[in-house]
Parts: sequence; structure tokens; C-alpha cells
Amino acid sequence: MRQIYIIFGAPGSGKGTQAELLADHLKLPSVSTGDLLRHEEKAETVLGKKVAKLLDSGKLVSDEIIHGLVKERLLKPDTKRGFILDGYPRDPEQMKDLFKQLQKTDNVQTAVIEISDKAVMGRLSGRRVCDCGETYHVVLNPPKRAGFCNKDGKRLYIRHDDRPEVVKARLKTYRKNITPMLRLAAKKGRVVLINGELPMAEVRKSIWNQLLK
Repeated sequence: MRQIYIIFGAPGSGKGTQAELLADHLKLPSVSTGDLLRHEEKAETVLGKKVAKLLDSGKLVSDEIIHGLVKERLLKPDTKRGFILDGYPRDPEQMKDLFKQLQKTDNVQTAVIEISDKAVMGRLSGRRVCDCGETYHVVLNPPKRAGFCNKDGKRLYIRHDDRPEVVKARLKTYRKNITPMLRLAAKKGRVVLINGELPMAEVRKSIWNQLLK
């Protein structure tokens, strides 16, 4: 039986961090659509350039593209015991596509990290990232040297999808889709709600306590 965990949360809710922590703890791969798309952007593929234009405007990448990337990723050998999904599915149609791929014996559990729009804007306005994948926050998790990555020393920058106007568009889409997605998730397995405005360690503890019983 594969163990499959879906981590939902608005932009800036910390779902990516929590997915990685859970993945490390369970020794399962964390599958992030954001990472898959950013890989395409960084490689400057035809798909990557198309993705950049969509994200700059706050729009979502088409279900067809996302489904293809995820389907290819889930066929890799490291997902045989299970996996953790971060940022996918993003709408009811993607969730239906996902469930078609799953096996009848898969154990699916879903965590929803809840956070207010105000908190989202505060977090993302201070987020800084590095091309190596490291993420910081100017207040909550500052680098040792202001503006530069601890890992490789490169200059940090603001992600294009962290700009206020783009964040607002992303939030609107997330709020629209989350309720119907949770209805579908509840038919497949357990759904737990997590207070995402607690300190990161408390959020982690809450997720583990509820999902790993």
C-alpha cells in the first residue's frame, strides 16, 4: 500500500516547507509542481518561457501541461512506496486526473494549512529566493549576510509570482478552488485542517500528529 499525502495551502502558507519536512521524515519524495515548472523556466525550454509569461500575469498553467509533468514524475522509481504532493492538484479537474492515476490500495491523506490573506501578503512581501532552491524571509528567516544566499553566496531575489498584484490573483484562484477540491479529497481519505499561522515547528508538529497517527 502506497502512502500518499496531499498538502494544500494558499501561497505563502508554508506548504512547501512542511512538505519537505514530512518527506525527509518519511523518506518519501516531495513532488512540487512549482519546482517542476521552475526547472522548465530555468532551462529556458519552450514550455519554460510560456510558463514564465503565465505566472507573471498571475494565471495558472493549463491542466494539460501540469498533468503531463506530474504524470511523468510519478512514474519514477522513487514513488513506489508513496509520495507527498505540494502545489498539486490546484483545481478540481487536476484532482480528478490525479485520482485516475492512483491505485485502489493507495492510502491518501490530505492536510490543509489555513492562513489569512493578510498573513499571506505579509509573508510573501518579505520572501527572497536563490537559484539553488534556498528560500529566506527578510524578517522570519533572514540570511546570514543580507541579500545573499547562505549556501552558495549568490544574490537573492524576489520571485516574479510574489509581486502583490500576482499574489492577489493567485489567492483569488486558490479560494475559489479549495472547497470543491476538499470535497473530492474527503471521498478518497482523511482531511485535516492545520493552523498555518502558528510558528513553523508547531505547524509541523500538528501535521505529523494528525497525519501519522
